[in-house]
Amino acid sequence: MIWWAGGGVLGLILLAIWAITVLDMVRRHLGPGPTAAWLIIVLLLPFAGAVLYWVLRKPSPEEIQRQADNELALRQSAARRGFDQTGIAP
Repeated sequence: MIWWAGGGVLGLILLAIWAITVLDMVRRHLGPGPTAAWLIIVLLLPFAGAVLYWVLRKPSPEEIQRQADNELALRQSAARRGFDQTGIAP
């Protein structure tokens, strides 16, 4: 019974990873050739194909810009806060 439940949980995790991977491939508009190739790889080797996709995936220009904007906002926020906000006086 425990093995059956554990297998079910692992199956759901694999299904979620697979679905997120396929949705990312379609959303990124890689082109018909690369998308078809990745879909075949992910369908034939569900977990290994998804891992390969995420390891070899290059960020889009929008993702790079969003990351740069987030880092800039974080640095600006840190500069406005001052050096020490612990409230502990010497």
